[in-house]
Amino acid sequence: MKKAILILAPLVLILTFFIVVKIGNSPVSSDPKAKDFIINKGEGLVSIATRLETNSFIKNKYIFLYDVYISGLRDQIPSGKFRLSQNIPTYDIVKKLSQGGSSDYWVRIIEGTRVEEITPRFSKTYEGYLFPDSYLIPEYYNPDEILKVISDNFDKKFAQAKKDSTTPLSDKQVVILASLLEREARTLETKKMIAGIIMNRFNIGMGLQIDATIQYLRDTLKKPKDYWAPIKSGDIDIVSPYNTYKNRGLPPGPICNPGYDSLYAAFHPTDSDYMYYITDHDGIMHYAKTNLEHSANVNKYLK
Repeated sequence: MKKAILILAPLVLILTFFIVVKIGNSPVSSDPKAKDFIINKGEGLVSIATRLETNSFIKNKYIFLYDVYISGLRDQIPSGKFRLSQNIPTYDIVKKLSQGGSSDYWVRIIEGTRVEEITPRFSKTYEGYLFPDSYLIPEYYNPDEILKVISDNFDKKFAQAKKDSTTPLSDKQVVILASLLEREARTLETKKMIAGIIMNRFNIGMGLQIDATIQYLRDTLKKPKDYWAPIKSGDIDIVSPYNTYKNRGLPPGPICNPGYDSLYAAFHPTDSDYMYYITDHDGIMHYAKTNLEHSANVNKYLK
């Protein structure tokens, strides 16, 4: 009898072990929705297993570790981002992790660029609203999902820039003004000063006479090899609502995608009596209150 018990006991233990492994390997749920799981560089298997269990991707971290060792994949789980769901058995999660993470990629939007310079996939309706920044985009994102990431960032930065502003301009007008500032100045202080000058002209119905708007309409009519080339004398005769030499007020839409400083400056222009400005060959700004003073600055710094 004792001999039979001794023989049976190991069999019971083995059977129990395989039942536990089978149950432990079963999916956490039937939910197919995938979520991101990131394995950090140099992270150990125990840490990975613990986080998988904590985030409900697996039922038991020890079963995961067992599967890893049994499958011989203990040294083949790299760092990276993975898309996992709760309806995957633990041993399939091990295989998925060993195959490497997704190939996410960075997208950088540079201040002052047009939509066409960023990507041909987005329409012109997004001009001014593709907030300049660096974005880590999952490889499986479609254009609408990418736009959502950028749009959410724009909304956040726009709200920050708007804080404590008393501008009479609408939100759309602010984006248009910011796009002009992005092409006209470099530093926050000069952008704020030019914003004030543009508003001075705007308030008295004076033409804004901004070269960047001419560059924009010219390059829109005929796609150039290089955008934003200096304007030529004939360019200011182009008939377009974007021609701020021929039309009063702001152009009908943004001319580029402005960064945070430009948005902030558009919301917080510097008050002054200046009506004119130029940028000399060294990038230094010079301001004038009258046309006579402006002509003197042109002769002194640009000739």
